[in-house]
Formats: sequence, C-alpha cells, structure tokens
Amino acid sequence: MTEKSTAPFGNRPSGRMNGGRALAEMLRLSGAGPMFGMGGFQLLPFYDAIRALGLMHFLVNDERCAAFAADAYARVTNRPGICDGTLGPGATNLVTGLVEALNAGTPVIALAGDANRLHAGKNMTQECRQVEILRPAVKELFRVEATSRIPELVRRAFAVATSGRPGPVLLDVAEDVCHGEHDFSAEDFAIDPSTLAVPARRVRPGRDEIARAVQLIARSRRPLILAGGGIHLSAAQEALIAFAEAQSIPVAHTMSGKGGIPCTHPLSAGLFGRYSRIANELIAGSDCLIVIGCKLGEIATRRYALLPSGIPLIHLDILAEEIGRSSPAEVALWGDAKAGLEDLGEALAEEGRKARAARADYAAEIPTRMKAWRAEAAPRLQSSERPVAMARLCRELNEALPEDGILVADGGFAGHWTGLLYDTKRAGRNFIPDRGLASIGYGLPGGIGAALAAPSLPVVAITGDGGFNMMLGELETARRAGVGLTVIVVNNAASGYVKALQHAMFGGRYQSSDLVEMDYAAVARAMGCAGTRVEDPDRLQSAIREGLAEKGRPTVIDVVVTRDPAKMLPAVDTRAIAIKRGDRPA
Repeated sequence: MTEKSTAPFGNRPSGRMNGGRALAEMLRLSGAGPMFGMGGFQLLPFYDAIRALGLMHFLVNDERCAAFAADAYARVTNRPGICDGTLGPGATNLVTGLVEALNAGTPVIALAGDANRLHAGKNMTQECRQVEILRPAVKELFRVEATSRIPELVRRAFAVATSGRPGPVLLDVAEDVCHGEHDFSAEDFAIDPSTLAVPARRVRPGRDEIARAVQLIARSRRPLILAGGGIHLSAAQEALIAFAEAQSIPVAHTMSGKGGIPCTHPLSAGLFGRYSRIANELIAGSDCLIVIGCKLGEIATRRYALLPSGIPLIHLDILAEEIGRSSPAEVALWGDAKAGLEDLGEALAEEGRKARAARADYAAEIPTRMKAWRAEAAPRLQSSERPVAMARLCRELNEALPEDGILVADGGFAGHWTGLLYDTKRAGRNFIPDRGLASIGYGLPGGIGAALAAPSLPVVAITGDGGFNMMLGELETARRAGVGLTVIVVNNAASGYVKALQHAMFGGRYQSSDLVEMDYAAVARAMGCAGTRVEDPDRLQSAIREGLAEKGRPTVIDVVVTRDPAKMLPAVDTRAIAIKRGDRPA
C-alpha cells in the first residue's frame, strides 16, 4: 500500500495494513469531519494513518475537551463527531463528555486505546478497568478483539450512533490490535451512507395511536406543543412549523429545543419549565399538551410539578421507554418526530379545520402576551447598571448575532440566562446548550467544535468564569486551530449558580463559591488571542461585533457582570431548584 492515499472519497483500499490504518480508512470513507484527541502509544498507527490520509485532527489539552468539541460538531452538522483518548487517563477523561452526548442524544464515535492483550492485567503503565468505566457512559461499547474486524465494528458503530435515539459509541482498541496487520480486501471497506447522519432510520407511530391523538387535538381549544431537543435530532423543524401554523397551536420549548420554531415566530411561546416568559401560564391553562422529542425532566417540569393533572398529554418520542417516565401519557406515539408530525398533520387536515378556526383568538394571544412580557422585562433588558446586568448582555447578543449565527452556552449561569432571553431568528439548531449533563466547562470546547463545523458562520460561546477556568488551556487549541471564535466570559468572580442557590437557601452565608477576580482579556492576549474587557454595558455591542469580525484567531470578551447573588439567576424558586429544608434526609 502506498504511503499517501490518492484515492478519491468513496474509493475502497485493499492490501496489508495495520489496524490504525484500517480505522483511518473507515473514517475517510465515512466523510468524517475534524477529530479531537490526544495520542498515546496504543493509537500511534491511527495517528500516522490520519496524517498520511490528510484527515483533519486536532490535539487537545484535555480529552474532556475532545468529547465536548465532538459533541458540538455533531449538533451543528447532525453527523457523528469523532474523538479519541489513549489508555487509562485519556480514556477516563472522555467520560463526562460522553455522558453529555448520551443524555442529549448526540451521535459521537469515540476511540480509546487499551492495553496490549498479551500483558493486560499485569499492571501495564496507565492500565485500568476502562471498559467497565466507559460502558455506562455510552450507548454501546465495542471491544475490538481482532484487527480483521475493525471495518465491521466501525461500520456498526456508525449504525448504532445514528439510529433510534442517537448517542455515543466507543471502540475500545487494544494496542496489539491497532499495531497488528491484516490482509484486507476492498469488500471489507464498506459503510452504509444512510448511517452517516441522524436520523439514520425513521419509524412512524402506529395508525391507531395517531387516530387517538387526532381526536384529542381536534376537540381541544387551547392545545400547546412542548418541543424538546428531539426536534433537531429528527431535523423536524419545518414539519413542526407547518403543523403549528396549520393547526394554530403555540409552541413552547426546552433549552435544547430552542430553534425548533424561531423565537421570533408569532406562535412561539418561548422557554418553559424552571424559567419561563409566558409558557408556564399557557401550560396551566391548556386543555391538551403535545410533547415532541422531550424527556420532561426536572428542569422542564420544575421538578415534576409544572404539568397539571387531568390534562390530556400526547407524547411523541423516538425512545419508547421515555414516554410516561415522569408524566403519564394518554396517547403514546412511538416514532420519529418529523414523521409523527407529518402523520398528525395529514390526519388532522379535515377534522382540524373547525378547531383551527376556533383557536384563532387563542393563537392571537401569544404575540400579545409576549409583547407584554417584553415590556415588563424592558428595564432589565435595557439596564445601564454597572457591573453589567445579565439581561442587558443577552439583549446585546440578540442584536449583534445575525440570523445564521450560532451561540454555544455553557452549563449553569450562562446557559440559564441565554436559554430564557436569547432569541433564535430562524428554525434550526443555532443555540447549543449542554443540557445532557449540564457540565460546567462545555462553552469553550463546544465553541471550537461548532466553529469547525460551520467555518463560514459567526460563532459565539458564552461561559462563566468558573467554566472558563476549567478549560483555559483549550484557548491554545482554539488559537492553533485558527478558529475565529468569540468567547464571552461572564465574569462575576464566583461560581454564580451555586452562589445564587446559597443566597436563596441561606441568606448571606456562602461557602466555596467565590473566585479570584481575573482579567481574562489580559490572559487571552498573553496567549496570542484578541482580548477585550467590558465593564460599561454601552460597550457590549461594539465589543461583540469586533469579536465577530476577527478572523483566524479567537477573541475573549471578559464581561464584568453583577456580583449581587440575588441577581445572578433570572429567578430563584427554591421549591423547584434547591432541596427544601423539610426534604432533607434525617
């Protein structure tokens, strides 16, 4: 086999090659985008092969970043993100990011080097029981026991990652399997094109259940759609809008479901759950709830107390066992979100005509209520406070980011504010929060993955100072990758979410929630990136636009925001957020 493959995309190699080359060839055939990881001896043949094949790979400074970046890349493209880690600490560092992908339904293919099987179990350097550690963190784990089986198992990994509810799949590759050689035929290197993006397969809900749902929807006068992240995994945004408009049904969304319908659409009721504009009131007054691609977890249901009893609930989800997990469903629609919406729309074409007309006044309430909410929120959105108010920062983001811009939101403080106040201006996944595990630290590496997935689009990542501290080293990765990413650091010199909860629960008593005041703009400049510190809210708009105009290197905008714990979250409901004093175990 030649050192450099000159075959065009889709051509199949053949001949004697090592396991690392076989891995790389299969990823080439899949059209894999940028990969993220940190090499070690076990996977060195793979690294040499991706060099020879000219595949794109980025060294990270922490494998957790590799998994986060791959996750964000997958969310932007709906194609599996690729990450890798070497034996032991490299593999275990992937766990947090893989669980994020597992919980969020993100397709990721992870490679982990493992010990040489001739010496495994004899205290090999860095050896640990990584298969046992990693297995519950992924949708499926394949232990590669023979070099000859690499193409088969890579093919299987893509099929599992992109089918049903998507998720991460890990290939655990022993050192001797990766370094070992095998005579491959061209027929070995095949991959099903339909498994290279989600959804790989669509399944339609049963006709009897569709008929039952149609009866409930047709007779309802104040129905409400609750859309989750499954809308994006199914690429069901246009189907959702068409259904909502045809039936005059408002749409509320989770943080992950933002963009299922544009936030600026007259039928958009905004975020529901722990934080809400008008959606929670609509839920309370609804006579039929239509849940689509949403798990109805703690945040979405305000600790399972939001959804009223006695109101019919129709639940459409690709994962059958998710239906009824936290809220009983009167009608269970097991199937793909796009296919299910299309079937519902077709079945309601006749029966829904009268109901649609009867809902005209109800639908007209939504923009009126939203206008009233905006008027009520205006003092915060336009605040000239110093330090900067978070609502003002979100308003400036709304104005600065264009329709096709992408906002990546870290867990905690940054995610909650933008989840409530940031507006998507078109249908699509232009808002990317890490809600699978809500890990702090996703913002910067997620921004790297999103920027590489959409190099022609403006990408902003928003993170807290605590999250930025966790991933500060990945600023070097972003600079080396040459991404024009804008990173907004919400600098409150605290672990803001925790401090706000401590304030709500214990008044002025705080423990282990304060950070040292840092100038992150100066840190960024020292690392060869652009850096701006903003203390005046009137400077926000220009700073964001300057960051978006920067090409070829990242920009850090260090925004000094409120230090008042009472103002650190949009609202604090101790009944829904914190454990009530009376609920504590004895």
